[in-house]
Amino acid sequence: MRICTVGGGSGMPVTNRALLRAGFQNIVSVVTTFDSGGDTGRMRTDERGQLLAFSDYWRALISLWRDGKRKKLWQEMLRYRDGRGRNFGNSFFRFLVEKLGDINQADKFFQELMGVKLAGRVVPVATEPADLAFRTLSGQEYRGEHYLDLQRMSTDRVKKIWLEPRVRANPEAIQAIKESQVIIIGPGSLYGSLLANFLPRGMAAAYRQSRAKKILIANLMTVANESRWGTQRDYLAIFRRYLRVNRPFDVVIMPDWQALPKKQLAKVWRLYRYEHSQPIKVDRKLQPKPLVADVAIIEKQNMRLRHSPVKLGRVLKKVIGTRN
Repeated sequence: MRICTVGGGSGMPVTNRALLRAGFQNIVSVVTTFDSGGDTGRMRTDERGQLLAFSDYWRALISLWRDGKRKKLWQEMLRYRDGRGRNFGNSFFRFLVEKLGDINQADKFFQELMGVKLAGRVVPVATEPADLAFRTLSGQEYRGEHYLDLQRMSTDRVKKIWLEPRVRANPEAIQAIKESQVIIIGPGSLYGSLLANFLPRGMAAAYRQSRAKKILIANLMTVANESRWGTQRDYLAIFRRYLRVNRPFDVVIMPDWQALPKKQLAKVWRLYRYEHSQPIKVDRKLQPKPLVADVAIIEKQNMRLRHSPVKLGRVLKKVIGTRN
């Protein structure tokens, strides 16, 4: 079974870990290269923007690492930040790419260097640097993915996104889309982690042409500057716009809130309302009908909702099956 996951940020690793738990191995993760926040943003600014963002790349790579003695140590090393906030993972993969001259070979070299085995590979969606730009309802324009995060609680919603410059998709990313039997998108930042992958030239067309089974793992909550009313219909309309297809998915996985403790869930939802955030409402009249499943947990430390790799793995195993 050839499976392609598409995304970035913290959502992509969750999906990959869920697939590993479900027993799938042949996974290709297509990840964004347009991050501009934190240490990544500082590195790219220093290089006048002529540098790829490596953060989503190495996070996805670690999520495909089969269990081993050194996995935890490398996770800690790649996430390590010094006193000035510089991230070791970004510097390490920048070094690998400069030595190899090709980011498409970095995951293979990493396996050889570390003596580990990955349950697949990671493919950057583009090999040319670019920034995510967007315009809001008020007419304000921004260049830089980090501005999406800075304004995530703003009700001045995003109206349009694009790349500056508009780069070509990595041929290996297009090949992964075309050759996969299953494509899984999400969860993650709607514009910054998910739809950004379909902005490089050729990616949206490859997705439309693919005959793979297409699965969306919907986000659990809305983000104020992303969607208006927080219904599944509104949420999917944004995907239809950027993928340019009326029915972008064969399966849409939505959370079953009945599976969580009512009192705790009500408390969490109250906290989210301070961020102008609410649960995405299921619309059972849509086609395909949403698959409402027990996939969420409440993270008690900071009272936030997350997808559970364990729960999601069970659901994906049933949805994907064992088709060859």
